[in-house]
Amino acid sequence: MSTPRFRLGALVLSGLLAVTSLSLSAGAAYAHDGEDHGDEITATTWANYEKVTLTKDVGEPIDMAVLPDSRVLHTTRGGQVRLTDPAQGTTTVVNTIDVYANSEDGLQTITLDPDFEENGWVYLYYAPRTMTAPYPTTTPTGSAPNSLPAGADASYWNQWKGYNQLSRFKWNSATSSLDLSTEQAIIKVEVQRGQCCHVAGDVAFDNDGNVLLATGDNTPASAPGASGYAPMNDRPGFNPGFDARRGAGNSNDLRGKILRIDVQDDGSYTIPSGNLFAPGTAGARPEIFVMGVRNPFRIDYDPVTSALTWGDYGPDAGTANDLRGPMGYVEWQSTTVPLNGGWPFCHGPNANYSNWDYETLTVRGWYDCAGTLVNPSPYNTGLQQLPSATAPQIWYGDQPTHQPWTEFGSGGQAPMGGPTYRYDEENTSATKFPEYWDGKAFMAEFSRDRIFVFSQDDPDGEVTRIQDFLPNSALTAAGMPVWDNVIDFEFGPDGSLYVLDYGDGFFRPNPDAGLYRVDYVVGTKGPRADLTASVTSGHGPLEVDFSAAGSTHPDDLALSFAWDLEGTGTFTDGPAEISHTYTEDGQYTARVRVTDSGGRVSLTSVVITVGNTAPIVEIITPENGSFTDWGDKVAFEVKVTDPEETIDCSRVLWSYGLGHDNTHAHPLFTGSGCTATIETQSEAGHGETENIYGVIGASYTDSGTATAPALLGDAVTLLNPRELQAEHADATSGGTQIVDDTTAHGVRKVTSFDEGDWLAYDPVNLVGITGVEARAIGTGTLSLRWGAADAEPFLTIDVANTSGAWTETSSPLVEVPEGTDRVYVTSTGGVELDQLAFTTSTSDIRALLDALEADHRITRGAEASFGDTLVEIDAALAAEDTTTALSKLDFIVEQVPNRIRTDADAAALVIRAAEAVIADIQQRL
Repeated sequence: MSTPRFRLGALVLSGLLAVTSLSLSAGAAYAHDGEDHGDEITATTWANYEKVTLTKDVGEPIDMAVLPDSRVLHTTRGGQVRLTDPAQGTTTVVNTIDVYANSEDGLQTITLDPDFEENGWVYLYYAPRTMTAPYPTTTPTGSAPNSLPAGADASYWNQWKGYNQLSRFKWNSATSSLDLSTEQAIIKVEVQRGQCCHVAGDVAFDNDGNVLLATGDNTPASAPGASGYAPMNDRPGFNPGFDARRGAGNSNDLRGKILRIDVQDDGSYTIPSGNLFAPGTAGARPEIFVMGVRNPFRIDYDPVTSALTWGDYGPDAGTANDLRGPMGYVEWQSTTVPLNGGWPFCHGPNANYSNWDYETLTVRGWYDCAGTLVNPSPYNTGLQQLPSATAPQIWYGDQPTHQPWTEFGSGGQAPMGGPTYRYDEENTSATKFPEYWDGKAFMAEFSRDRIFVFSQDDPDGEVTRIQDFLPNSALTAAGMPVWDNVIDFEFGPDGSLYVLDYGDGFFRPNPDAGLYRVDYVVGTKGPRADLTASVTSGHGPLEVDFSAAGSTHPDDLALSFAWDLEGTGTFTDGPAEISHTYTEDGQYTARVRVTDSGGRVSLTSVVITVGNTAPIVEIITPENGSFTDWGDKVAFEVKVTDPEETIDCSRVLWSYGLGHDNTHAHPLFTGSGCTATIETQSEAGHGETENIYGVIGASYTDSGTATAPALLGDAVTLLNPRELQAEHADATSGGTQIVDDTTAHGVRKVTSFDEGDWLAYDPVNLVGITGVEARAIGTGTLSLRWGAADAEPFLTIDVANTSGAWTETSSPLVEVPEGTDRVYVTSTGGVELDQLAFTTSTSDIRALLDALEADHRITRGAEASFGDTLVEIDAALAAEDTTTALSKLDFIVEQVPNRIRTDADAAALVIRAAEAVIADIQQRL
């Protein structure tokens, strides 16, 4: 959300100095040490900053707003509003909004009114579960289909119509919660539900108090046929949601825009002057200030320059295509005037897309981004001729060679627009950022775990400098939490930077998420409290072992501990580890206060529920880290256990989506039940360059009890594609290099793969895999190792390819590791690697038999005894005669014990390989 401009004059908040990681003794003020904190050297000395954990209890975090007293409101997609009080070390759920939470929909933004201290208004942008006419009262469960069901006409799509709503609520200071009865519904943005993606929803205010609301294009990233380029699929009978021109490119639609409205006392709004389209313009909504954006997830407004800034996501094509258009760029833009960002007709440096015919797969022409821009979509209800597109100040792609700015490095792209810092000389806070950062715009890179700072001479002009702020290497060296998918950040009234990390999970709470504060602290830092509990829910008498032994101090000062285990407000001195028995049902906030020898304090807490036990959710199949192909039918089973109640499978909520770059996921299907079969897409729809995989999530909320609230359990399983690109390794030893190569499958390859280097993929489960094939160039040996880079290889691939062209070399799985773990790939050197393919085929059975014969584990001739049958299976598969193929595979399984008697384990391997091929065929039927 945008940083609110509290009209407080000089803000003096003495209470701020008792925050969660208070590194301040009485009378001390770190920043007042005689140094000039406006100079670059001091301001960019990262040892002068401290990243303090405020809470890890953030659910699935989406947005936050810092109150004038530095308490923090933050939201979850599922509808919860939490309040974190750093001074008390507590986090509580203060409100729950009833939301429609399919895919990316749910509760988004929370923003304070600029006059919050006088009027108490708090703004929320959310998808209401229950809607008003003329929309359906509720939305069907699950996901809308890709095309019309047989016999249906276009009116079928009406059941999926809905809206996201910007409302405001009064803050009740007595109860420290929103008064939901005071809701004023301000504006409804019509959307198509039952599909992913792009909600946006951030809110800012200009100097006149006008509301600026960002909206997403409501179009799936993986729309059929898009292949990583702008989705404009207008095939008859297909889901209209696959054409981004109907929203972002439509002047008569509020999606894919930044709106600017003047909200009145009763919650209605008028149109201020200066928007893109004047009131009364036929075929154009006057609320629009910026059109042609895809997913401007975070926006901000600088009151000094009157500049509106935002980051905008882009599509995923890793390379330009002569028939389709540019590679997938992302953007950062700054403007003081209304404009058209160009999406979906153009993106990045105003590079234009073709008007692609999704029926004939031919080009119907190209969009003229700099000249006459025309929207020909059959779903366009607005102007045919649109304002010319304005290129952003910043655009970048996968690699430094893909844009003018090398500072961004490489990796996935996910720009989060952020605040422009304004130094306040009268603010007496000891932790405010130095004057050096005044006037500079901050941007977070969600996928790359970095924060960048931009300098401009003119808010409508070019970016003149890009700086990397407080990199993870510095945080790691200082023992502080690293950036982990920053989803929101803003400067608080104390001049410190508040940061909300989404973490590495997908549509669920995860241990990597958290709320933090970055203080400017020159000198001694404060303690870092850490608290664990042996159990967090159960029935009384409930004995809980608490440990604060993980608490640390960056300067190794002595620490003392005090405990408030029942939330009474009274702390009692004690050791670092303590036990407590809860006898009464209810929910308790157990706190520890950690104090260093200089009097600096840090608090943290954990919630203990007595009288109800949280359900345990397990995804039984498929196994986490197992492999599937695009187009497979994936059957899954969820198991829930809860000692207090019989499990109602209709309350098990599941989702399937596409994970992207280990940072986020695009939900595709949702539903309920303990079992289901998902028919995956025939292709990922993101282009071959993208790091895409399947994600299954499941959750269950129990009923609670008369004396204890309901609790949530959840689980997630990741599904790998059978072909893993070398450049998509989840971790590397650091010695390898990724370089462009148009002949590689992902148009990139790994080089400098020397002895001692490694690539790692995580998670991996080899159930159903019978062999591994490397696409490589050079001469050397690749080894796959289980769980550690120095573990004994469970498979080796000898590459002997001096042709200079890519060659596939395969090896069967003779030793099969069990369970799920990390797979390390090492090299003897001399090999360039394109990809690893994890295979299940009859050729793997032949190779396995050869390997077992070579090791003298089975008698010679065993392969020959099955040779004719394997040939017949291949012929049947080529003829698409799956019945014959499955029958003959069953014959192999039956005959293995008779024909391979010398080694029972070897026989089991052959049976496993044959059964894997059977399962693979059945999965595709």
